[in-house]
Amino acid sequence: MRFNEFRRVVEAKQMGRAFNHLEDLVFFHGVEGALEAIEHLRDLASNEGSSSIRMKWDGNPQIYWGREKAGGPLILGGHNQWSRGVMGDSPEAIQDFIVNKSGNPKTPDEKKQRQSFAQQFAGMYADFDKATPKDFVGYVYGDGLFLSPPELVDGVYTFCPNPKSQTCYHARADSELGQRIAKAKIMVVGHAEFPEWGMPDAAQQPKNDFSEFSGNPAVIVLGPVYNTKPVKVDTASLDTVTRFAKANSKLIDGFLASVQGLSDLKNVIYTYVNQTAKAKNLDKLGVDNFFTWLSGSKVSKPKQAKINELNSKYNNALDAIFTLVKQIQNAKDDIIDQVEGEQGDIWDTNGEGRVRYADKTKKFGNVKLVPRKRWTPG
Repeated sequence: MRFNEFRRVVEAKQMGRAFNHLEDLVFFHGVEGALEAIEHLRDLASNEGSSSIRMKWDGNPQIYWGREKAGGPLILGGHNQWSRGVMGDSPEAIQDFIVNKSGNPKTPDEKKQRQSFAQQFAGMYADFDKATPKDFVGYVYGDGLFLSPPELVDGVYTFCPNPKSQTCYHARADSELGQRIAKAKIMVVGHAEFPEWGMPDAAQQPKNDFSEFSGNPAVIVLGPVYNTKPVKVDTASLDTVTRFAKANSKLIDGFLASVQGLSDLKNVIYTYVNQTAKAKNLDKLGVDNFFTWLSGSKVSKPKQAKINELNSKYNNALDAIFTLVKQIQNAKDDIIDQVEGEQGDIWDTNGEGRVRYADKTKKFGNVKLVPRKRWTPG
């Protein structure tokens, strides 16, 4: 399957993002999604499952790089360049794209900031070219952790790459990683690979080993950081959630399948849950709160009435949906509490949670385990 066809197939199947909150599978995919979310949780009880949990990174910026063919020029770009399929095969091309082709800055300060960022990003080209084997074919991506040497305080390097969040990362100077940081000016954490430039994020394939990009001490490409703690899963509680989901399957799936005049119903619920999380009101998540939110939302009044009528028709299906969302969220939060707090070579504070790539037994893609009740995006 060629790139353009693959993009159409992936985008047609994808709901939400490339990594969805585990509990969001309930309203994206109905009871089948809820059962898959529960299976993710059950998987974590095994050694193999618990060790499949990766740290989720809040880095900035996203960086994509690689070569189209062996011996070819390095291709480097940020997410905007990647998503538009524009290859940056030289510092000049990268800088030109960021300054002139990635939207119009609204103020002189924004223009100055963009020019500064363009110069910094394009300035990484030679270092990434040196770090990337000449015979490497394909593309990888990662999150920037620092683009200039970090601060060292009391024997610990600390870097907070996303200015819009409070997430920071730390590494001891006397550790192996800390000794590498002392010689580096750029550090990224690698996530996955793609065979072609510009593919949808959902097409990524997880990559565990980034050691091949260690040819330049000025650039550190850190591999994924996996959980090493055993995880205890309350399978009895999950059995109860499973029974509840199956008992309400006709109501939930009937409600979510009704698209006449409500083709964006799932996205309305998605927006509600996201905005409730950002407002730190997840404890209020439920039918009454949903309709209060809906009345003040941008959803049209006729559509609001249709959602209300549909919910009545399916015997308050929204109550069952939000009950499942909260049950799965609570089980997920228990897992997060168990795996956070590890201090290996690198650790986080105010972290964004963890992720899990879907294996072949899962239909609905990769998932993230984010502590939404206490962590919100900037």
